Amino acid sequence: MANTEQILKAAKEVGKLVSSHETTKKFKEAVSGLQEDTDAQRLLTDYHRHLSTVGEKERSGKPIEVVDKRKLEDLQSKVAQHPLLRNLQMVQMDYLDLMRQIDEAIGVGPKPVDTPVVSSPVANPDATGSVIS
Repeated sequence: MANTEQILKAAKEVGKLVSSHETTKKFKEAVSGLQEDTDAQRLLTDYHRHLSTVGEKERSGKPIEVVDKRKLEDLQSKVAQHPLLRNLQMVQMDYLDLMRQIDEAIGVGPKPVDTPVVSSPVANPDATGSVIS
């Protein structure tokens, strides 16, 4: 039976392998690029803020005005068209897929479901604890 020390040692080795993986390197580069681009950060923050506002109205049963819907569509379009944010979304999806595969290999992750996960144009890029809210 493995003890805690052995498990943690193996986990550190897996961590080293993950951090040296091409997907992780691309993800870190994309996050770093976002940290250096205040316009992209502002756009993403505006999008998340407005998405939150619309979501709060929906949860509280308040009507979502046409102007709110149009603004959300406009922000979604701008986020989707921004090259840095588009790239960030793609590499983030690759990174999350790598993490999912690791979870499955370890045997502790959720079992795959047939239903696809739908998310915002850039699904929480601050998963690394970086700049955006």
